[in-house]
Amino acid sequence: MTRLSRRPLAWAILVLVVAVAGGVVLIPRLSGPDLPGTASEQVISVDSSTRTALMATADHFLETDSVRNEGNYLAAAQSALHPRMFCEEDLIEVRRKDARLLVGLVARCEELARSGDKLVSGTGYGVPLLLTMESVNGRFAVRHVDEPADGAEYASSTRALFSPEGAPRAIELAGAGWDMENSIYPEARRTFGLPPDARVVLS
Repeated sequence: MTRLSRRPLAWAILVLVVAVAGGVVLIPRLSGPDLPGTASEQVISVDSSTRTALMATADHFLETDSVRNEGNYLAAAQSALHPRMFCEEDLIEVRRKDARLLVGLVARCEELARSGDKLVSGTGYGVPLLLTMESVNGRFAVRHVDEPADGAEYASSTRALFSPEGAPRAIELAGAGWDMENSIYPEARRTFGLPPDARVVLS
């Protein structure tokens, strides 16, 4: 699995433009108004219950997979805070490949912990992903994750993950940024028993 590098947030701020309360590694914007995808599998429609199940599976996997989240900054440097990863996802498309489903999405994840009356922000990232899933006893399971390569290969590898129609949408969402204050932070405050206006500070 190819992974974007994910740096401790305090260091990343020195080299990346990050929202004051953000804490996410920004994805490079790709030039050009139309960058069609190159994946050949047919895009399929899914009903609302299947969509909900797919996204719940993706969210749980990204937040809890120990391999994917190894090396998270707070977990290594401030483990006593018991940090955890919080994610949100935008579904781009679903394609079928044999008996499995290819779920293309844009994920935004941030490592957060409670310290006193504040949220502490650690490792974060935002990236287009392609999750290969299969149904096991009526429940979906993630079997593989693909994501764009760093550097010069980012554009072509992003396009390879999505259909001709899906890639432009994924690229647009990945480059547009996101508002953690109205998405991930409220969930984290509730999870850690903090009030809705608790501050977010950088680790």
